[in-house]
Amino acid sequence: MPARVEEIRHAKEEGVEFVMLTAPLEIIGSDDGWVAALLCEKMELGQADESGRRKPVPVPGSRYHMKVDVVVNAIGTRSNPLLTATAPDLELNKWGNIVGDGEGATSLTGVYAGGDIVRGGATVILAMGDGKRGAAAIDGYLKQYVFTGKGY
Repeated sequence: MPARVEEIRHAKEEGVEFVMLTAPLEIIGSDDGWVAALLCEKMELGQADESGRRKPVPVPGSRYHMKVDVVVNAIGTRSNPLLTATAPDLELNKWGNIVGDGEGATSLTGVYAGGDIVRGGATVILAMGDGKRGAAAIDGYLKQYVFTGKGY
């Protein structure tokens, strides 16, 4: 797991459960449209490659359902090309990440961003902090401009 010891400790304190050598295969929805489970498959370390790294390989017959309430899809670290193509006024830095201030406000009024889309590849803990700061800033924005009828 590419994380520092303190990041793992903080994640556990936040209630994160680590399930090692397990590959999520499918998100299973419930009848009411919410997520209900993940179809997972247990993995084991296979033979080492030329660099010495052992690649995870599926364990035959090991698929199972893991009950979940929320799924956070966190597999990319770059701006979605569709997003940036349809929002040409959204300021990006030289690496293609969205530029945001300390509270997540972007160059588009009322649009906020945080986590890897702003920082590039970083830790979940930093992304969670961005989310909390961004949520507070969005709340302030809505109270100031939207709910008061002032517009923007």
